[in-house]
Amino acid sequence: MSKIFELYGYRLDCWNDEAEQNMRRVWCPFMDAECDGGGNRFQSAIDLQNNSCLKDKIPNKKIIQVGVCSLITRKGEKPWIVCPRRLLSLKGGILSTKQEFIRERISDAAKLEKNMKYLAWSEVKVKTASTNNNDEEKSFDYTFDYILSGVQRKKLNEVAAILNMTAASVQRLATTNGFTLTSKGSDTWIDDFPSDPLVIIEIMTSSTSGGNKRNRTQIAMACEDAILKGDNHKAPGINYRQVWARMVSQLIVKSQVGMAWGGKTIWVVQDTLADYISKSTGLMLSQYLSNHLDEVNILAFGYGNVDTFDSIIELRNSVLYAGPISKSGNAFESTGFIDIVKIGAPPPKEQIWKSLLNKTPIGVWTW
Repeated sequence: MSKIFELYGYRLDCWNDEAEQNMRRVWCPFMDAECDGGGNRFQSAIDLQNNSCLKDKIPNKKIIQVGVCSLITRKGEKPWIVCPRRLLSLKGGILSTKQEFIRERISDAAKLEKNMKYLAWSEVKVKTASTNNNDEEKSFDYTFDYILSGVQRKKLNEVAAILNMTAASVQRLATTNGFTLTSKGSDTWIDDFPSDPLVIIEIMTSSTSGGNKRNRTQIAMACEDAILKGDNHKAPGINYRQVWARMVSQLIVKSQVGMAWGGKTIWVVQDTLADYISKSTGLMLSQYLSNHLDEVNILAFGYGNVDTFDSIIELRNSVLYAGPISKSGNAFESTGFIDIVKIGAPPPKEQIWKSLLNKTPIGVWTW
């Protein structure tokens, strides 16, 4: 039976007074801020005003976000991270001490220099239309989890020319968004305009299944029961297919755009998800172990030994998988990270007969 492994950052099986006090604040130690449910669970928010028992546990809030960081689907197996903040959060510019190793590993892989200033953005949307070499109109509409860039001092007029905007519009944007402007003589400068190196960071965590309201396995219900009853609760499972579908639809595109911009894209995942990718697609990640970035880059982190009794676990055990999008093998074969879109191994035909036999036909087809 699936269970919550971490609630508001703390292990349920090592719950203590510190964890209890943290929960009363609905605080996320990985954001070092109040839990936002991972940024995509707002429909699962819990209204405390209709539950006096929960209100006693968390007295200073009216509505809280679901604080489920990870799940264990079966006893003895590794936890599955289901909240992107658990893996990496740069929200609000706050850098949690609980994620120092992950930031160091990303910086090292991207060859970012120590003691240099880099800017970070979150949820950067890029929507544009352009033409390709065949004069075909193509659209691009994606949102990037995080983008890191270097910093350079640049004249306002030069920025206006690059962006095809008026100098007044650029100055207004720069002022509104907190960039530093200085004037010298007749020139105005943006002191911290973004520049190379450019690093795209994408976070991919597991999704939960919808759960069952009657069995109280929906994510919000599981959170409520864990708050009130500790380990005596049920939780939703992992939606493996949705995880794969979300990642495969973006992995190649966002890696390509990183290269087109002269930068790199790094996908930060959990080791259990990396293992699942290898098992369910034609891509064997073990063949792409690397100590340097390539066209496609997956940086996997793991819990390590969960048998320790640390109430908060810092993810470590990092592995970098990097390789080309595709490389030619022979006239009939192309390999590389493009293999993620290929089937791992087709099931035997007997399996479809068995599946059909186990299901009632919906009717007869005639024409």
